[in-house]
Amino acid sequence: MPGTFIISFDCEGKWGISHHLSDGLRVALTNANLNKTYEHLLELLDRHNIKATFAFVGAFTMSIEEYFAHQDLFADVWLNGKSWLESFKQEAALQCFEGWLNPTAFKLVAQESQHEIAAHGFTHVPLIEFFVSREEFLREMAALQRISSFRNRAEMTFVYPINMIGYTEELKRAGFIGYREVFLKPNLSTNRLIKYFDKIRNVCVELNVKQQSQPHPPAETLVRIPSGFVLTWLYGLKKQMPASLIIQRWKNIIADAVSNNRVVHLYTHPHNFITGNRMYEILAEILHLIEQRQRRGEIINLTQKEYVKAITQKTISLNAMPVTQGLSS
Repeated sequence: MPGTFIISFDCEGKWGISHHLSDGLRVALTNANLNKTYEHLLELLDRHNIKATFAFVGAFTMSIEEYFAHQDLFADVWLNGKSWLESFKQEAALQCFEGWLNPTAFKLVAQESQHEIAAHGFTHVPLIEFFVSREEFLREMAALQRISSFRNRAEMTFVYPINMIGYTEELKRAGFIGYREVFLKPNLSTNRLIKYFDKIRNVCVELNVKQQSQPHPPAETLVRIPSGFVLTWLYGLKKQMPASLIIQRWKNIIADAVSNNRVVHLYTHPHNFITGNRMYEILAEILHLIEQRQRRGEIINLTQKEYVKAITQKTISLNAMPVTQGLSS
């Protein structure tokens, strides 16, 4: 059996960084810049004949008119004494919706039928029991169903905001058929020293050139899609990380998946390509490697939804092993 390749994009705009929105990112993440990025990514995928999953934050897909018609959906969720919507509401009060409301990005993807539209929450609030109540979780699900971009969509997959997984039974009852797992559980501590060491841990993972691919999950009514690994965001201190090292890591992951009938899942954020260094170049090289393997019949490319159906219909040979693993040696 060939290996499996999945690529997913967490489509967030400013929602994904609303809790740490710097002045530089505030200026960079305009709708014009975001839309150019989506156009470039779609062209890159098409050039290499790759299907992708685009997981959108619901609010990000709304027009200004739809927002004003549905302001009741934007109820405050309080985390550590601060409203999750504080940054958005501050800019909305000034009639500044750049990077927050961008239906064009959604339409660019939706018109390309080979790609999957998935959900990434409604306001990108972390949907884990530690932070939100069951009622707040259900409110986020209900909000998705009320907006035009997600209304009447069936059998969708889900990407949890900030990779914090919770309320999976409620997610299944909301009609979702699978969700992207998490490789390294996020640290929920607010201690600065702990968070600093957490960042070091994540960098060590991204520098691990011996990283292995991941096994297929068991078939379940709500499929746990292998978490995959983030494409390194070459921003800030990571900006000078050698592209050759990053590409070598992905070469090894791909080779391992081909040799052992396992999964390569690459995920990233479109907005990272606006501020990151050499991001298009690196992604293009990885997609080229996948394209070559595809032509030789060594790997298959599936969207998250296609992967879930392959697992549940057992058209992929399963390893019946846990999806989440620690660092490989």
